[in-house]
Amino acid sequence: MTGFDEAGFSNPVQPAPGFAVLNDSPIGEGGNEDLLESTVTAGNLAELILASRGAAPFTVAIDAGWGMGKSSLLRRLDTALRGDPAVSTVWFNAWTSERAGAVEGLIKSVLLSFDRNVLRRAVRGTLRRTHVVGALRAASLVASSFFGLGQVVDSVWRALAVDGKSRNEIKTVVRDMALAWLAKGGGGTGQRLLVVFVDDLDRCSDQRIFEVCEAIKLYLDVPGIVFVLACDQAVLWRAVGNDRVSDGVRYLEKIIQVSYPIPPPSSALARNLVDGYVQRSGTAHLFDDSMKTLLIERTGRNPRRIKRLINSFVLEHHLGRGGNELGAENLVKIILLRHFYPEFYNMVINSAEGDMAARFLDYHDFREHVRHDTEPDPARQERLFAATGVKSPKPDASKAELSECLEEVTQELPVSFPELARDKEFIALLRSLPLGTAQWRRLRQPLVADSSPYSGYPVGRTPRRTDTFAGMRVLWIDDEPDGPGYLMDDLRAGGARVEAVTNRDEAIEILPRLRPTALVSDIRRGDDPQAGFTDLRYLRERGLYHGPAFFYTGQVTPARLAQAEELDADGVTTDPGEVRAWLTGLAAAG
Repeated sequence: MTGFDEAGFSNPVQPAPGFAVLNDSPIGEGGNEDLLESTVTAGNLAELILASRGAAPFTVAIDAGWGMGKSSLLRRLDTALRGDPAVSTVWFNAWTSERAGAVEGLIKSVLLSFDRNVLRRAVRGTLRRTHVVGALRAASLVASSFFGLGQVVDSVWRALAVDGKSRNEIKTVVRDMALAWLAKGGGGTGQRLLVVFVDDLDRCSDQRIFEVCEAIKLYLDVPGIVFVLACDQAVLWRAVGNDRVSDGVRYLEKIIQVSYPIPPPSSALARNLVDGYVQRSGTAHLFDDSMKTLLIERTGRNPRRIKRLINSFVLEHHLGRGGNELGAENLVKIILLRHFYPEFYNMVINSAEGDMAARFLDYHDFREHVRHDTEPDPARQERLFAATGVKSPKPDASKAELSECLEEVTQELPVSFPELARDKEFIALLRSLPLGTAQWRRLRQPLVADSSPYSGYPVGRTPRRTDTFAGMRVLWIDDEPDGPGYLMDDLRAGGARVEAVTNRDEAIEILPRLRPTALVSDIRRGDDPQAGFTDLRYLRERGLYHGPAFFYTGQVTPARLAQAEELDADGVTTDPGEVRAWLTGLAAAG
């Protein structure tokens, strides 16, 4: 196997363990087992459909969001139904059949399910309607009836789909075919039934969704046919209701008679699913119970999301770009951190204000001491108060004094810390990383060398030129201007004039010439944790600048938010995308 060194050059390495990517095929395909017991659910649904065959036509919706196993359940349901000799099934994938018209594709799928004799009788019946199909199309039908089933279906469609008048005959022709097919009887004790599975409807365009629904209601609402739709009904409601959900609900009530919402798997089934996935991918030894719980709950128990996260690890470990020296055990934890706690992950790898992971654990240690009387770690406590600038409590401090001290510390730390301190899986994940080691310093770097934390355009590529920021003049104050350089380049490509300075004196010198429409500043510079606030206050008080101001910094704390509001600043963020969004809104407002 070939890996990559820190500079990105190829480097032969020992072959990686036998990790394997998980496929996205439904249950029963590609070696996928039924880890969620969907076969039982499918059997129960099949019993309901078979017991209700006398009520056909009707439509059943298998309702769930993306990745929750709709296609797998449909495959299991198909298998269960085909156990009855009187049942025929046909599949129509609304998404992959986009090239043909929805009405045409769906109706042809149904017609192809009828046998040759039924179709030929339909041809003769259609011929008797020459006032509808016309003499030339009638001749074409006669000729096609001597050929294969597909050609007969194509000819019937061409004869009936020319104009509105002939299209009115489609339902009559399909109904006659269905009645003739039913009259022949099935191979079992019950009456014949045709079950049409429509998959991936919610992936289609709004127009496509509407066309499929119209085809079911206007042309295929005939005896002996049951439709089973795999869809996210919320998507369908918006599509057919033109974003008015209530209208969409009322419309679909006329088409869908039975709806089965797939519930999220139980805790036991979700654990069984994850156990099966990590076994098949060869990663079982890397996931402890806490990590499995994190994987289950943070994905919303969504099977496809769980697969994708495991596959992310397998891919990055196999490619080895920048991650070989981390070890599989640490790499999988970093990927969990990146996927489930992206804001914290970005803070860890981008913050110039120290090791934020270690700072969080220092905060959590003190918080537990104050709230639950745990034994404090003196070294952690000393680091925490030195970093926040809060006076350390006395050794004999009372409970009330410690609580007050905790509140002061919290004001100087990222706003996300209190919520994260209540997340047991997050804390366990963070504690399992090798903090304070050389390996941890490597872990704090982006997984891909020279990657940019800003996703506005690919690393190494010149931003696309637009007029998004045309006419804007931005003054950027940062003692390390190369840090946000990618964002400045993006603004310039959008038509803005951006001037970067490193301190207040340089800003004062350039203000009269630039006359900025927006100011962006860092907060901490060197040993001064308040430099950005001090500068803006100075400029405001002396009437040098009164326009919009934004702070782009390594961490957002309650104290910083309060200070920004006091200075009439417009925002504080660690997210470059948010800075861009603010400036985009400012440019649009003129």
